Amino acid sequence: MSADTFHPRGPWIWRIITFLFWYAKEFILANTRVSLDVLRPKGRQKMSPAIIAVPAASESDAEWTMISNFITLTPGTLTLTISREHKILYVHGMFVDSREALVAEIQEMENRMLGAMRRKPGDLSRPVEAPVVEPVDDPEAGDIQ
Repeated sequence: MSADTFHPRGPWIWRIITFLFWYAKEFILANTRVSLDVLRPKGRQKMSPAIIAVPAASESDAEWTMISNFITLTPGTLTLTISREHKILYVHGMFVDSREALVAEIQEMENRMLGAMRRKPGDLSRPVEAPVVEPVDDPEAGDIQ
């Protein structure tokens, strides 16, 4: 199921239980994939690491913390940092076949988590364009030598 097609349904407690079982399944599959790759001879390993920016739908501190923790707890992925202002998660993936595939996996996890956390899931829209970030001169910091 892709991130675009998941719509949380049912009572709030049922969505929490469903998410926990779904995450347990994903956790076991990720553990298996990482373990099998670590046990392969060096020349036959399937690792293709990358750092990607993932547009996010999280809003509150709790939501940002939870999605960051779920990503980091999943073997093979690590949340490096977040940009709440631009609604972007920066994630390191150990097995990145394509940027779009990892973004879809992370967004599906976030959709399911937000569906479980929020009493009314509401809007799960994400930024569609990459933000333009410009450096800001800080007169308080003084000149950097």
